[in-house]
Amino acid sequence: MTTPLLLDVAAVIAGALPPQAAVDPAELAQWLSRPPDPALGDLALPCFKFAKALRKGPPQIAAELAAALAGSPSFARVEPAGGYVNLTLQLGAAAAIVLPPLLRGPLTVQVTRRERVMVEYSQPNTHKAFHVGHMRNLCLGDALVRLLRADGYDVIAANYLGDVGAHIAKCLWWYLDVLDDAGRVPPAAARGEWLGELYGAASNQLSAWEDAAATGDAAAAAALARAKARTTEILLALEARDPELTRVWQQTRAWSLADFDEIYRWCGVEFDRVFYESEVDEPGLRLVDEFLAKGVFVQSDGAVGIVNDEIKHMPFFMLRKRDGTSLYATKDLALARLKFEEHRIDRSIYVVDSRQSDHFRHVFLTLRKMGFPQAERCEHVPYEMVELPSGPMATRSGNVILFRALRERMVGHVLSHYLAKYRGEWPDEEIETCAHLLALGAIKYGMLARDVNQKIVFDLEAWLELEGNTGPYLQWTMARSGSILRKGQEQGLAVDLALLQDPARLREVLGALGQPEERELVTALDGLRPALAQAAAGLRPSVVCGYLHELAKSMNRFATSKQCRVLQSEGDVRTARLLLVAASHEALRWGLAQLGIVAPPRL
Repeated sequence: MTTPLLLDVAAVIAGALPPQAAVDPAELAQWLSRPPDPALGDLALPCFKFAKALRKGPPQIAAELAAALAGSPSFARVEPAGGYVNLTLQLGAAAAIVLPPLLRGPLTVQVTRRERVMVEYSQPNTHKAFHVGHMRNLCLGDALVRLLRADGYDVIAANYLGDVGAHIAKCLWWYLDVLDDAGRVPPAAARGEWLGELYGAASNQLSAWEDAAATGDAAAAAALARAKARTTEILLALEARDPELTRVWQQTRAWSLADFDEIYRWCGVEFDRVFYESEVDEPGLRLVDEFLAKGVFVQSDGAVGIVNDEIKHMPFFMLRKRDGTSLYATKDLALARLKFEEHRIDRSIYVVDSRQSDHFRHVFLTLRKMGFPQAERCEHVPYEMVELPSGPMATRSGNVILFRALRERMVGHVLSHYLAKYRGEWPDEEIETCAHLLALGAIKYGMLARDVNQKIVFDLEAWLELEGNTGPYLQWTMARSGSILRKGQEQGLAVDLALLQDPARLREVLGALGQPEERELVTALDGLRPALAQAAAGLRPSVVCGYLHELAKSMNRFATSKQCRVLQSEGDVRTARLLLVAASHEALRWGLAQLGIVAPPRL
């Protein structure tokens, strides 16, 4: 993506080229790049692209073009270097292009594209506990929604909750048959997490019986058989809508949903549509009958499915079992149809871990053969798993951090290590809010900073550091820029936004900038929009994380430089630096917002 600054530079260069080498400035802007060494200049232009039209060698073209650009008010220095022209921008002129969009007020989201997109993410199961591993999906999906909206798309944020299935039968078996009356009394809070503990206990017991039965333990084998028969009985009764079991399912399901709602509120995540597995169960079975009759699906040994020869290692995609029951695939097809028909979407994005890659290849191929044109625009965003420093997470071994414990530990760390000293100085409410924002920023940034194809090792203390590539470092940097602006206002030195109405004077004032740290910060700010566009196009929030980390480092180098004192400087220099700080503050705010991160006003 080009920027107004690059387009301006490209237009100047295009005007200096001989007629036979004429090129559209928009295309030429794509050729500009950053030199490997900032001392060489701000931008570099390769001249080999003009060699054929001019019938000259790139070094000669570079020398002649540099001479033609000498004296341009856009450049402070122009130097040929082999087949390249290195360009050092006139900083005031560049800043007058880069800063105003950031200074005119908070950047906003507008729909500028015709394509309607749905992003489905989170997808937790009721009757199971929400843990730190679920946070990668939640953070990734929420960031994709925000980035696509920032890039001009009309986006529907969707969730798909697993509220039916074998896992519920296991949980209810333990709840109804193993616990006594007193044991079935739920805690006052976090009832969904409590259900997850019951599910874990049931799974552990079944696994223990399986292990013992494998060694010839007859008692364990008998207990396992009884438990499996009972869970099957519960599952079939739920499918048959047994009144009493349905009442228990609805009550316990509500406990999980309440937990999920509280988690989403704390994380600042909102959904436009929540789908439930239970609402596509029966439609899925009807869909199988419909497309079996059309000849799209086939029968195989009593089951129904489709043959996708494109997937060589597992071509048969089962959609109905021999006993007539549905599978995840059945419901995914019904869900896709519901999305297409209810929301008229053009593009459907599924955020699901990489273990489901083959499953979604089958789903998309099947949708295409069923005749849905949107199948060509269905995308799976796979991601690798989250591990602890001690190894992969496993509920059975206890190597897992549940959400409530995660939140308490991170907020507690922030309070004890960073905010305790402000008790009595800051209002308690501000301290609690600040702790929440820092803990959440650490979680979200930690989950997003690594590319989706890389595993994440969750390290609580490392993620909460105020230095390094962490969310709190970026939040602290934004608070630091806000502190400079706030102190300026207290001293009667407000940012002079009236200069935006006088471009000539603005350029003159910004011409007072000239320190290397100021140049670095201005050029860094020009990369905001391209970073967001690249992240949205590639569905990779890590691109924005990398950009914001570099921007924060540039901001801090500027803020700590003795040559760049803001409030201690005078005249146009101070005015220009305040404008630069304000623009940086807004760039950090906007960029962090696309990751779902908010910085506290002060730290």
